[in-house]
Amino acid sequence: MMSGQVSAEIGHWYRAIANDSFFEVVAIDYDEQSIEIQYFDGEIEEVEFSGWKTLIPIEAAPPEDWTGPYEIDRQDPAFNEYAINEALISLDQQAS
Repeated sequence: MMSGQVSAEIGHWYRAIANDSFFEVVAIDYDEQSIEIQYFDGEIEEVEFSGWKTLIPIEAAPPEDWTGPYEIDRQDPAFNEYAINEALISLDQQAS
């Protein structure tokens, strides 16, 4: 990658200046020289190394609502139980 260019890292989130999209790098294939990205809505795309710089990516914080690419019904009792448990764990950690 060019100097000054943001390098792709698996698990990192980016915003593409070129098309104002928000995505996570989910795989890098050095043999095929490609980067697999997953947009917030769940769509997956493969970008060649040479195409990475045309996105003009900048690193971004992960979304607060991680459910974007998943079909999760917020009314589902399992989701609510998970959310409550996560909130309780967070409160316990803050109290410690």
